[in-house]
Amino acid sequence: MLTTILVPLDGSPLAERAIAYATVLARRSGARMMLMQAVHAHVLPGLDPTEAQIEITESAKDYLDTVARPLSREGISTETHVYYDAPAHAVLDAANHHDASLVVMTAHGRGGPGRMLYGSVADQVLRHATVPVLLVPSIVEHPWPAEGMLSVLVPLDGSELAAEALQATGVLTETFVSQLTLLRVVQPPTYPLYGDGYAYIPFDEEADLAAAREYLAGQAARFSESGRTVNTEVVVGETARVISDIARDERMDVIVMATHGNGRLSRLILGSVTNATLRLATAPLLLVRPSAMHHAEPVSSGPVGMGSMVGSGGPQEATVDVRLSAVDLELIECGLKALAYAPGYDYGHVLAARALADRLKKSARADTGEPVAAH
Repeated sequence: MLTTILVPLDGSPLAERAIAYATVLARRSGARMMLMQAVHAHVLPGLDPTEAQIEITESAKDYLDTVARPLSREGISTETHVYYDAPAHAVLDAANHHDASLVVMTAHGRGGPGRMLYGSVADQVLRHATVPVLLVPSIVEHPWPAEGMLSVLVPLDGSELAAEALQATGVLTETFVSQLTLLRVVQPPTYPLYGDGYAYIPFDEEADLAAAREYLAGQAARFSESGRTVNTEVVVGETARVISDIARDERMDVIVMATHGNGRLSRLILGSVTNATLRLATAPLLLVRPSAMHHAEPVSSGPVGMGSMVGSGGPQEATVDVRLSAVDLELIECGLKALAYAPGYDYGHVLAARALADRLKKSARADTGEPVAAH
């Protein structure tokens, strides 16, 4: 049940695009809206920052009050809060302290359209939030209906972690009469070049399609007991492209996804799928971080940069020995390439992704036919 909707703002028109979606949810559910802004004063070394801190804090408070005023006139319970903190840390602290049911934010704010999901404030929030996050891509102008049905697309990859996206649909189905479409994308393998030839990766399309249909039928059956009708679709193609095409062609109002899926290694792959879907999507994404990942990483109180990356001169992390098959290696290399060459991607992450890809290639060359050991 929606009780508190947290909307982080930074004063930019892009960030304010989240307000329209939060407003529809608040109006339909009766939830309160909490508008927040994180600020930080930049002063020259040796100068007293007090005056600058007061000034920027008062300016943020005035801005939030201006945004909240028309919402309150519409009968929506609205609160405003200014945090003197790093943006991601402030959002997470506000969500926890005020028991937010949902965070609604745009994927890009002051950074502009060139900022990608990973390495951004949105990424930090998604990595650590214990509540769903409704992420509005900067290019999306698809409004939600003030009344009537909401169409919801839920891509699933067959894993238990990804299936938690189905639970996140409750945030919407309790508020809207919703039509759910469950999607399974069967992606043919690409064939990596090893030595003088290509590695053979078995692929039985008919068998994979049959397994995907059976899987979705089982997931849809969970809803039939409540009398709800759920559509299912199985499509062969590139995952992010298929998701975005179906969302556009069938005019979906929202895409619901888990931010991680099949195990730890696939985090690289599904991270890039989420990133690619975000860039292509014509509808907001409701993203849920699986409960198993809620305590996987410490939150950074500052912006992500090269100093936080392994191998970039920053803090060292514990290494883990993982046995990789040729298929695993090919998938990880594809994910690393997607991360390393995405426009606008955080440069520290670019260097780390390229370095890891090089290490995997060297391991593959030294391999004698057994699964590759990656550290």
